[in-house]
This record gives sequence, C-alpha cells and structure tokens, in this order.
Amino acid sequence: MKTSLKDIAADMKPGRAEPAPAKVIDPKNYRTAETRADTRQVSGHFPAEDVKAFKRMALEADMDVQEMMAEAFNMAFERYGLPNRMEIVSGRRKRA
Repeated sequence: MKTSLKDIAADMKPGRAEPAPAKVIDPKNYRTAETRADTRQVSGHFPAEDVKAFKRMALEADMDVQEMMAEAFNMAFERYGLPNRMEIVSGRRKRA
C-alpha cells in the first residue's frame, strides 16, 4: 500500500511512535533493476514547453534529467533549511 501525504505528515509530528515497517515484496516474484533498488519515483505533470526547456537545460549541462532533478531537490531542501539528501548521480550513466 502506498504512503499517503496524510500519513507522512502524521509521522512528522513530535512524540509519534515509529511508523510500521513497509511491506516487503518477495524478490523471487518481483524483479527490480539494480539501479532502482531502495528508491521511489517522484513525478509530476508540467506544460510541455517547460519540460522541453528542463531537458534542454540538462543536456547543456551534460547531465541526465534525473541528475538535474536531484540538484533541484537539493536546492529546495537548502531553501527550507534542510540538509542536502540526494546524491546527484544517474543509474543509467556509465561511470568512468
């Protein structure tokens, strides 16, 4: 079952007990790419021109969109006084 925003907000309240552990899927019945292990997807819908501009910006910076998104999330964390949390790497890129 997916975690709702209400559950996340409730977990952030002080004095709350630890949340119940997430249900573990039997790896024998479900294959996950190694680059996606222990990760979750974040997505949204934006105007096509803005998406094209974002992809163009990533291309010009020689980054994958995922790397550019990690950088953007870290900038948002910094703006709100939270530590950077996301490593700026992509599982698709070959490491030198």
